Amino acid sequence: MKHFKPEEFGGWYDQLNPSLKRNLDDLRGAWGQPIVISPVKGAVGRKKGKANTSQHNVDRWGEVRAVDVMPVGIKTLNDARLFRAMAEDHGFAGIGFYPFWNPRPGFHLDIRVAECEGCVAQWGGVLYKGKQIYVGMATALNKFARNN
Repeated sequence: MKHFKPEEFGGWYDQLNPSLKRNLDDLRGAWGQPIVISPVKGAVGRKKGKANTSQHNVDRWGEVRAVDVMPVGIKTLNDARLFRAMAEDHGFAGIGFYPFWNPRPGFHLDIRVAECEGCVAQWGGVLYKGKQIYVGMATALNKFARNN
């Protein structure tokens, strides 16, 4: 990888799917600013048993197929939309936007098998009554726009 070091992945580097590594590194080059791997436990790999379908779950997939990132430079709605579009263009088939992560907004990026040609699973995570709930991508982007 040109833009990341193995230690940034919290001990999961050797279990990252090769396409995930390549897509993430290519996206970082195109973005032109740092893409920070979230330091939160479970942001890269997880061991949750074979029944858990998370793309992070090594027990289910035998590899890490997702990573949570906090790209530098997401300050406006247009920035968030651009990063989401660039992630899709770089082969990510699952994209989640989390506008309230700290210290900056974040994205879940994964290389799941798409249900159809060109289909991308998209969602957002927003705060509601102090808890994170899942919503559509448009709702997450709109909440971000209202708070910035």
